[in-house]
Amino acid sequence: MDSLIARVEVIPIRAPRKEAVKSGLNAGDPVTASEFGIVRIETRGGLEGLGEISITFPRIGHSLCDAAARLIAPALVGCDALALPHCLAGIDRLLAGELNAPYIRAAFEMALLDLAGKRYSVPLYQLLGGRMRDRAPLAWGIYQKAPDEMARDAAEAKAAGYQAIKLKVGRRLDDDLASVHAVSEAVGRETPLRLDANGAWSSVAEAARAIEAFADVAAVGWVEQPLPRRNLDGLRLLRQRTRVPIMADESCQTLRDAYDLARADAADLFNVYVVEAGGVLAAREIFAFASAVGIPCILGSQAEMGIGTAACAHLAVALPHLPHACETFGPLRYLRDIVAEPAAIAGGYLAPPEGPGLGVRLDWDAVKEMKA
Repeated sequence: MDSLIARVEVIPIRAPRKEAVKSGLNAGDPVTASEFGIVRIETRGGLEGLGEISITFPRIGHSLCDAAARLIAPALVGCDALALPHCLAGIDRLLAGELNAPYIRAAFEMALLDLAGKRYSVPLYQLLGGRMRDRAPLAWGIYQKAPDEMARDAAEAKAAGYQAIKLKVGRRLDDDLASVHAVSEAVGRETPLRLDANGAWSSVAEAARAIEAFADVAAVGWVEQPLPRRNLDGLRLLRQRTRVPIMADESCQTLRDAYDLARADAADLFNVYVVEAGGVLAAREIFAFASAVGIPCILGSQAEMGIGTAACAHLAVALPHLPHACETFGPLRYLRDIVAEPAAIAGGYLAPPEGPGLGVRLDWDAVKEMKA
């Protein structure tokens, strides 16, 4: 059969960033390059599917590449690439609930969906049910730095058409307040700010003081992950004690996480990632569940490069409900991308490539330059 998998390749890459990542997770240890991976699946009929292993925190991308190459790649050879449920079930058995398994699973699912789209000569969004919109609105994210620098970045992003501004917080409160105030002055209170603490505050009392202080100096759309991942009781208390909506990010990685959050009444919004959920289809399930229980979602990002961002773009235009701007602008974070035809990011919007499958092909010169 032409659709039988003949070869699987996993390529670790190290992608230098335009600026270092500084957040509540790593204030003293900025990330200057992403250690990601590329998955290539080839069939006997000559089709190629591409996927991306994307994880910024913790920095274990290359370890995941090794696991993918040793455990998953050999097991897929000889399988029917078009039998997606069968392939994914095999991957799930091999990874057996490992904490970081979704990142590997997502990469292989991307590659298999890319292959299916190429086999049937349709873009991925058609396999997801078709377009709901032509493009998805984007927010712009700003890492921790001096207040005047953050204000300048925010003003430039607003002028470029980005629909919302996201700031990393979780430093000393006085430093955060100076940054939030400066950015608010730069973009105006008609642009509510998204504040992401990455679980940096250790207690409800500490988080509540910070959130209320931010709300006094700026229009705050929501505060993202103010407490550590498992503190659902604390998130619920923050919803009751503060006037600002609470978003779950690290607490909302899987469909079970989304269920637990909803049952605990612990979040006003969910931040859903393709790579953290375990793939495009798993992320879509979280969106569907959240819609059913009345919790809005955004489509978040691990700053994926061109392959992962293409997958996010196809999902974004196919989702029935996408009430807020996405944060899937990852390729703009890097000095160079790994694909030759990236998803279109312009004017504060993201649109998927129009070719079959994901619609991207590798820039082999870039891959060779970044190969780890």
